[in-house]
Amino acid sequence: MEQRELEVFLRTEKGKGAAHRIRREGKIPAVLYGRAMETYSLSLNPEELKKILTRGARENTLIGLRMIGPGSEKIGNRVVMLKDLQVHSIKRNYLHADFYAVAMDEKIEVEVPIHLTGKAEGMKSGGILEQPRREVRVRCLPTDIPEFIEVDVSGLQIGDSLHLQDIRPSTKFEIVAETNFTVASVTPPISEAKYEEIVAAPEVEREIAQPERVGEKKEETEEAKETKEAKETKEAKGAKGAKEGKE
Repeated sequence: MEQRELEVFLRTEKGKGAAHRIRREGKIPAVLYGRAMETYSLSLNPEELKKILTRGARENTLIGLRMIGPGSEKIGNRVVMLKDLQVHSIKRNYLHADFYAVAMDEKIEVEVPIHLTGKAEGMKSGGILEQPRREVRVRCLPTDIPEFIEVDVSGLQIGDSLHLQDIRPSTKFEIVAETNFTVASVTPPISEAKYEEIVAAPEVEREIAQPERVGEKKEETEEAKETKEAKETKEAKGAKGAKEGKE
């Protein structure tokens, strides 16, 4: 995987006040940490980080940090992966970043997207292609992280499935998973009656889920009571008339 460069500044000030000052200067605070190493406070230009992230997969992008400022020599330039990014909920601008330092000669585990290729044969007969899982975990060296893993589904007929074990093995990475889960499948087309049932379901659900108003419940109960009493009175009169007729 291609490595991108990012200029960062080592900072000694910490806390909310320091973070506000950094943002007023057009930068954002960040932290650098890793296995068996000290945690360092940094600052960086958020626009430069945005340029890097828009050119690749955010989670698995290798970033070479170029340290600048007093004390940077004790850290040295590090290769990292972005582990967390805080974004403003409305403005969508970056607020804070967490970087994890990786060793280029040690394998790591990352989630990689699964891309389905080809058009399944079963789709030509009306089958529906489904993809239950869109990512798979792999173990490899940082430089061997695949951007995505391709799975060819063109041979799938209706009722066929592809599982994890069907993914072509690679010499650069190994798949890490506890179960042989389904990657893709082609399900039978639904009938017109079933389609109508699915379309109508939300309306029925909304009727069932309609909140009950206290006043309405009381009125309905009283109305039902009156109806019952009227029915009983009518039946009683009818029985009395029948009795008098016999006499």
